[in-house]
Amino acid sequence: MQESWARESRAPLSWRLASWSELPLASGPLPQLIVTLGAGAYLEGVERVLASPALARVPMLAALLPQASYPAPVARAPGLTSAVFLDQPAGRLARLLQLALPERRRVGVLFGPDSLAVRPALARALTAHGFKLVEQTVLSGDKSLYPALRGLLDDSDLLLALPDKRVYSASNMHNILLAAYRQRIPVVSYSAAHVRAGALLALHTEPAAIGQQVAAALRLWLAGRGLPPPSMAEGYAVTLNDQVARSLDLSLPTPEALVLALKQQESAR
Repeated sequence: MQESWARESRAPLSWRLASWSELPLASGPLPQLIVTLGAGAYLEGVERVLASPALARVPMLAALLPQASYPAPVARAPGLTSAVFLDQPAGRLARLLQLALPERRRVGVLFGPDSLAVRPALARALTAHGFKLVEQTVLSGDKSLYPALRGLLDDSDLLLALPDKRVYSASNMHNILLAAYRQRIPVVSYSAAHVRAGALLALHTEPAAIGQQVAAALRLWLAGRGLPPPSMAEGYAVTLNDQVARSLDLSLPTPEALVLALKQQESAR
C-alpha cells in the first residue's frame, strides 16, 4: 500500500502502522483516516467505534478481508466506512471455470455461514455460463461437514471453495482436499496456499493488488471526494498445481494464458 502510494501519488501522507492497542486514541490526536488490514482488525475497529463517539467521526477503510466479514457498517455518517474485499466476483469465477474446465459442468459448493450471502450471485453467474450449481450447506460444525462433503462429491464434477472459515478452516482443508482427490474431483479455490496443498487451481487476490486499490481509494479521499463504495477485488492472479492436473489427467491452459483470457473477456464487456 505504501509502495503504491509513493509510486503513483505526489501528495505526502504521514503513516502510522500499529495495532489498535498501540494507537493513543484516548490521549493523543485522532487519525484523520484509519485503514484496517484483515477481518480481525476491522471487527475490533467496529467495537471501538461503538464505544467512542469521537472515533465514530473518523473515516475507516477496511482491506484484506472477505465480504462476509464486513457486516452492515455501524451507524455513522454516509461515506465514513468502506472496504476493499479479498473476494473475487462471481462472474469472474464462472468465466475461469469456463476457460479452465469447460467439460466439468456440475459445480459443487459447500456453503457455510460466511459464504451463504454470495449464493444468489454465484448461482446466477454459474447458470449464465452453462454450469449447474450442486450445493450443500454446513452450519453446525465439523460433524455435518463430512457427510455433506461426501454427498456433494458424489454429484459434482468439481469442487469450488469459497472463503468461509467454518468450512475451509486450517484443520479441515487437508481432509477436504484428500477426499476430493480420492474421488478424482478437482478443487478450485480462492487461495494459492490451497493449490500448494493439493487444490488444482486458484483465482486469488494478491496483497500488492489490494494495496493499489486501497491507494486509489485514499487518493479520492484526499481529493475531498470521500471514500468510494465497498468493492470487490479488482486485481487477481491464477495459480495452478501441474502435478495435480497430471494426476487427474487434465490438460489446462497456463496460469498466464488464463489471466490473459479473463482480462480480454472483461475488457470486451
